[in-house]
Amino acid sequence: MPTVRRISNPSGGQEGGSVPPRRRRPMPQGSRPGPLRPVQRPRPRPEPEDDNKPTPLLLKILSWLGIILLCFVLGYLGTSWIVDFLNNKLLLKPENRIENQEDFQEFKESEQQKATQESLKNSDGNLKQVLLVLYHVQNNSIAVTRQNFVLRAVEDNISDAVNSVIALSELPGSDNIKLLHVFRDDDTAFLDMPGQFASALELAGQRESLLLLTSIVRTLQENFSPLSQVKFLIDSKPAKGGGVVDLSVPWKMPKKS
Repeated sequence: MPTVRRISNPSGGQEGGSVPPRRRRPMPQGSRPGPLRPVQRPRPRPEPEDDNKPTPLLLKILSWLGIILLCFVLGYLGTSWIVDFLNNKLLLKPENRIENQEDFQEFKESEQQKATQESLKNSDGNLKQVLLVLYHVQNNSIAVTRQNFVLRAVEDNISDAVNSVIALSELPGSDNIKLLHVFRDDDTAFLDMPGQFASALELAGQRESLLLLTSIVRTLQENFSPLSQVKFLIDSKPAKGGGVVDLSVPWKMPKKS
């Protein structure tokens, strides 16, 4: 039986009941084709930061230095506060130790009270006296004089003795030179002298000044045990060196061989 072949229609259709070609929909009147839109590609997601990323060495060093500095500052401030607290409670402060103006005022008031009490005890008719051995400069050498003083507080008698030694030594301008304050710390006596004292030593010369300082030290050593050395202050400040004698260092008698 012969077969029948389908011949394609050049117009796009097919013979023998083929499907008609697909037509395009007509565009409305007055409309224009829209502009072409670029295809948007999805943006890549940022990679999550790695929490286990190692810290730079420089940052570690700076961090440790900051911690050490903070601990040092806290420790210093804490220690200073504790020391100040203990000093205020008189737990660490030695007797007669002067550290500021408030301590000096308290010390001065306490000494005045002691002197008043001693005067009241000894005011039964005759005031008690004390005989002091005074060493002073005379004819370019050291002479010895004994003199009676009213028995008072130790600091007051030290002041009397030093002023008498200066007057007996005929130091230039001795009438205007008076010991300002006296402090004691174990075997050391702190003598607070006025500025005129340093000027008078310059006028007296090196030899006379050495003899005078030796006389003062020896007077205190023999009359007020256990004092053995003297530290000079000028107008309540540490004395400066560079003069005919060095007042910035403690003065003491050499040990006897």
